[in-house]
Amino acid sequence: NDENIIYTISHQVMEELKTETMTYIQTLCSSNNIIYSKIHSQGVAINRNNALKHRVKGSICLLSDDDVIYFKGSFKQIIQKFKEDNNLEFLTFKIKTFSGKDYKNYKAHEFKHTLKSLSIIGIIDVAFKEEMIEKYNLRLDKWSGPESEYSIGEDFIFITDAIKKKANILYKPIDIVQHEDIGTSMVLRDDIIFGRGAMFARVFGKLSFIINIYFAIKNRKKYKSKYTFWEYNTLLFQGNRDYVRKIS
Repeated sequence: NDENIIYTISHQVMEELKTETMTYIQTLCSSNNIIYSKIHSQGVAINRNNALKHRVKGSICLLSDDDVIYFKGSFKQIIQKFKEDNNLEFLTFKIKTFSGKDYKNYKAHEFKHTLKSLSIIGIIDVAFKEEMIEKYNLRLDKWSGPESEYSIGEDFIFITDAIKKKANILYKPIDIVQHEDIGTSMVLRDDIIFGRGAMFARVFGKLSFIINIYFAIKNRKKYKSKYTFWEYNTLLFQGNRDYVRKIS
């Protein structure tokens, strides 16, 4: 039932809004199930943190994007999974591409997540109880994600922060949302690899150097047409070092 869904819109504005935009916003704000918040900033992590400030107490939350489509009945499925298991705090599920394929290599059975299994999780395939934000003091890393200092990592950092604090995170093989496929050009960019190194430093600390090597070996087939092993690993290491300098 749509009346049970609250839409929180965090609107990042860097310039003066046009009259027609202001009129549309006023129309949105007249709806009982829409919360609107305008902030003067950039960066996906900062925007999502702002949205989390306006979450509804006792709700089940999803952090969405403007380029995804939810399947009909998706929200009911998510709510039902939380009702079936009172101990469930975070739920991860499946994304499908618009062509109908699985967005990632998903397991066919449900399981409890570990730090290792969270490596393929993004923010749009996660639902969580609202109270978990304060229980585990969770925020998205302001340095990470699109339009931030580092191009990726805000979603992985968010969910790994939760599991480090012993949150109960389960995967269930249900199709919830659609997203376009990621092209190779998005993966094989210096800033993406550099940002991944920064993400490893944030999540794994002193172990990030080892994680770099493991990741570079495991994924060599994906980047060998553009980078040598040492070029790829060097970008990861530079990201490690840069992140450590930022926070020291």
